[in-house]
Amino acid sequence: MEILIMPKKFDENEIFVLIVISGLLLISILTKKLFPIHVFLPIIFINSFIGQLYDVFLAIPPFDIYDSFDTTKYDLFDAVLYLIVYPLYGYLFFYSFERFYRISAWIHVIAWAGASTFFEWVSLYFNVFQYDNWHISYSFPVYLSVFTTHVFFYRWLTKQLKHPSKRYQQNESSEKL
Repeated sequence: MEILIMPKKFDENEIFVLIVISGLLLISILTKKLFPIHVFLPIIFINSFIGQLYDVFLAIPPFDIYDSFDTTKYDLFDAVLYLIVYPLYGYLFFYSFERFYRISAWIHVIAWAGASTFFEWVSLYFNVFQYDNWHISYSFPVYLSVFTTHVFFYRWLTKQLKHPSKRYQQNESSEKL
């Protein structure tokens, strides 16, 4: 019994994902450290979890509206997406959300949903996803939901861990006026 299915062939979709990982790692390494480890780890885990949750909901029956990579089954590069790409990409969302705290949360969510829809569109060119009864325009509201969930999670996390957030300190001080 094979635990993790290997790609049928190593082609453009796997190469594209490896390039994306390299870029995400480089950006993540070059960014200033904003989060202590006790905040960083939940951020990484929630991104992996939310990515898998949405994909399982949309990509398996009864919906089964798209597949990824070379097979309809969970393969090695699906695991790479969930364990590396989604956590790093999500980390950059949280990083920019905190770093650019003066930008409205809604503007931030809309911008990231738009960027994510664009990146998904690019990934279609490299056959990372194959749609069946799905259109790229449907992805934008899904990403709005994902990043709105992220905002609520971040608010909850920073309160629970008593992590000082410039975004929420600014909002709380302006509410007192």
